[in-house]
Amino acid sequence: MRTIVKRPQPDALTRWRQARLAANKPAGMDCSYAELRRDTAAITAVEDALFAEQGGICAYTGHRLWLNDEGGGCRRRVGFHCEHLKSQERCRDLDGAVYGEDADYRNLVACWPPANCRYELPYGARAKGSWPRAADDQLFVSPLTAGCSERFRFSRFGRISPANADDTAALETIKRLCLDNGALTALRRAEIQGKLKGIRRAEAKRLLQQLRADGARLDAGQDTQLTPFCFAVEQALEREVRKLEGIRDMIRNRSRSDKG
Repeated sequence: MRTIVKRPQPDALTRWRQARLAANKPAGMDCSYAELRRDTAAITAVEDALFAEQGGICAYTGHRLWLNDEGGGCRRRVGFHCEHLKSQERCRDLDGAVYGEDADYRNLVACWPPANCRYELPYGARAKGSWPRAADDQLFVSPLTAGCSERFRFSRFGRISPANADDTAALETIKRLCLDNGALTALRRAEIQGKLKGIRRAEAKRLLQQLRADGARLDAGQDTQLTPFCFAVEQALEREVRKLEGIRDMIRNRSRSDKG
């Protein structure tokens, strides 16, 4: 997971929410996610905005997302679902619920898999379900949390662990979202190994700089497509660069010693 820098909510959603929040809940005018899904213009604007601000990767797992909207009467295809950081159940039915929060843009992120898919993934948003409850909020490392990427460590083989062994929230988030699931680990491993295979120091440094630049452009509000699992690949590349530079320095020192 990497920190998502939320952009302003789409104008279409602002208009949609303002009308419903001022309407005092008449039939068909609820400010709820269920009603939002029925407004094509508003939900399309939300999906477009979430996909753009996340650089086309899943908020929890880093899996590649996709969005095909060619217009001209072609069917729109959305390769993700709108996920609620605070569950719809908590937004609607429990004590402390805030009216309209399940349709609040800051409560929404884009996650794999697509809505209404025919299979249930054992990790990510599907594993999270309605967690966390209010009592567990402090145990959830949200992708909106600054520096959330640094709270997880990824090995070159795709394995995940808390960066700090005492970080109980990172450990609980891994557990609840099943981020250490074998299939997800294999996807991260394939992406990392594909980048590292046979790589030389200069190429590793260039690729690392590119990943960092892509992330910086996205966080600055530019539309950029990120590499799947980029946060895990970036950590692996950082270690690879240090290793290759260490080998280079060792060879240089040995050469100087031989000449002396």
